[in-house]
Amino acid sequence: MPRIKKTTMTIAVSLTACAAGLGAFAAPAHADLGGASGPGVRAAAVVNADGTVVRSKGVVGVRRIAVGQYCIRLDSDINAASTVPVATVQWQSAPWDSSIFVRPDNVASCGDARDVFVGTGAAAGARDIGFHVIVP
Repeated sequence: MPRIKKTTMTIAVSLTACAAGLGAFAAPAHADLGGASGPGVRAAAVVNADGTVVRSKGVVGVRRIAVGQYCIRLDSDINAASTVPVATVQWQSAPWDSSIFVRPDNVASCGDARDVFVGTGAAAGARDIGFHVIVP
């Protein structure tokens, strides 16, 4: 094989190997439950009214503890007490008079300081409504 061809082939193989190696790092890490990506957020989840997770990042579990009350367990490296969680109801399952409340739990309702509490309802009171939550 001529020297130029051999050098070109060596460079091509090296670049292919580098690109493959970099590709492994380029894919975003997905959380345990549902495989969402969210640049700039530590945790995020789309949760159905029954407490099932559609997709998530940085969330290891969601429990529906009562009508309209949910506990979102964050990854162990996220201190819920120091977060400012944000939540909104899902458009397709929410009545116009929907309300949503969110707070770091600090062991009050959910039983663990790693949890974020979400409450959903309407004017008549607590109601199961799907929601989205993020922890920046």
